[in-house]
Amino acid sequence: MSARYAIVLMAALWALLVPSVALGQLLSPGPLAAGHADLEGDDKCGRCHSTGKGVVSSLCTNCHVNIGAAVASGAGLHGRSFRGQSCAKCHSDHRGRGAALVRFDPKSFDHGQVWKLGGDHAQAKCGACHKSRSWLGLGTACTSCHKDPHTGRFGACLNCHDESDWAKVKIEKFDHSLARFQLKGAHSQVACENCHGTPPRWRGLDSGGCASCHHDPHGGRFSKTCTNCHVETSFKTIQMKAGAHPGLSLAGGHVRLACGRCHDKGIYARPTKGSRCSGCHQPVHEAPFGNRCDSCHASIKWLGLPPKVGLAAHEKTPFPLHGRHVQTACQKCHDPAKPAQKRFRELAFDRCKSCHSDPHAGEFQKRSGGECKSCHTDEGFKPALFGPDLHASTPFPLVGHHVATPCGKCHQNHTPGKRRTAWNVAERACVKCHQSPHGDQFAAEVQKHGCGGCHSPIGWDTPNIAHERWPLTGAHASAPCARCHRPTEADRKSGKGASYQNTPRDCESCHADVHRGQFRLTKPVKSCNACHSTHRFVLSQFDHGKLAGYPLDGAHRRLSCGQCHRLEKLGDGGRTTRWRLGYRKCRDCHADPHGGGQ
Repeated sequence: MSARYAIVLMAALWALLVPSVALGQLLSPGPLAAGHADLEGDDKCGRCHSTGKGVVSSLCTNCHVNIGAAVASGAGLHGRSFRGQSCAKCHSDHRGRGAALVRFDPKSFDHGQVWKLGGDHAQAKCGACHKSRSWLGLGTACTSCHKDPHTGRFGACLNCHDESDWAKVKIEKFDHSLARFQLKGAHSQVACENCHGTPPRWRGLDSGGCASCHHDPHGGRFSKTCTNCHVETSFKTIQMKAGAHPGLSLAGGHVRLACGRCHDKGIYARPTKGSRCSGCHQPVHEAPFGNRCDSCHASIKWLGLPPKVGLAAHEKTPFPLHGRHVQTACQKCHDPAKPAQKRFRELAFDRCKSCHSDPHAGEFQKRSGGECKSCHTDEGFKPALFGPDLHASTPFPLVGHHVATPCGKCHQNHTPGKRRTAWNVAERACVKCHQSPHGDQFAAEVQKHGCGGCHSPIGWDTPNIAHERWPLTGAHASAPCARCHRPTEADRKSGKGASYQNTPRDCESCHADVHRGQFRLTKPVKSCNACHSTHRFVLSQFDHGKLAGYPLDGAHRRLSCGQCHRLEKLGDGGRTTRWRLGYRKCRDCHADPHGGGQ
């Protein structure tokens, strides 16, 4: 035996006997750092290395996605200063478990590459902000490190503060509209120190009411809410709010009166005529309604009662108002042109058509006498209540997709001059609404069973076919019909869909031969189902002795299929796995270590 042959043989035996991990460690330039310890072993080298290229940065960012995102967007230190450079230039490995992957000197680092340190930030220690050794992931907004005592109400901190003296405030830039107390009217002309004092105090001021800053000239005789009578434009301007006047509302006409018209003895004294309407106004009603005018004229709108008065009274009548009737103007039902007796007491309201015309022209007279409330409510004429449940009482119950079909799709009126919707549909066969894509292929079946013999209203693509001539098993049972029943050129020209007759039933008619004729063109010829089933094309188990005639014993049992059955390039440029080898003896694969001796 030659020396060269002996060396080759020993290397082959060593590869078979030595575990792959040990071999990978033998060839490795050194142990990985602790952070990469889980990548140890020759079967994981490809996670970082590429043949002939060394460490590939794109493989690094597959794990370190935050760094990859920064580089891609040009953000942070890696995206600005090291974009396009190799990761291994700064982060080399295989130097032992205790070696550091991040070799970074904060004292010599130019922080301006990422975020320029200004003011007191320039004197801060690195560890005050960077709590971890990664040095990454910090934001540049003030609130990423400092608590905002204003809870975000005033926007960016540097609008008012600087990085050197936090207590010093650039008040000239402050927008007081963001504060809890906005400056309006005369308040906008007041100097800051008049409220905030000297030295200024910006927080904790009491701004809950006028009395916090202003003296009450009325001595507590009126409400403590000054804004009921005064405005911020000028304290001398009196503009009393509705509902603020004690004892009598000033809504409507009273608000325009001068105070002295009623307070004839001064604004602090009660009017000498009293607080009842009859003290100033003469009764106009002949009926004895009493002196409490405000029971109906509550808003002091003397002519015309407010709608809520009429609505409150309507609840006591035989026709309470609900739904759209609440918004209906009184005169729509109580016509002013009619005499009072017919306008109110003799008004008919027992049926909808007493007020509403029948838009269906008596078409539903046989259903509840044509009364609207069987399909509509007083909440609105649309949408109608005639849904699937009521439709089941008609000769055409709604099932499947018909439930979601708009009414107008079926109830169409094509007669010129008639309503667009026709509720009485005489034709109910499928072909009256749906065009058959099959032409005359199933004329006999349609004549006997209609489209429902094969299809379901739940979905057109949900067939109801037994498929008895060619039972569907495995993956065939869930395959769409069109995967096998494809339209021919003649079908396409006719425009009537695919032909479902004379469909081939052998595997090769639908499935491509991935073995490139190995089992069709060489003997013994085998069909697809000799090895495969309809449930799953990829073989989960393969009896090599029974199906291939070559049992796998001993070390052969541990071999992967590809070690014998290799991927080969064919003459036409294609590639396929060679399953039929044509040899079965040991010497066809293995060299004779005995040199032909006995």
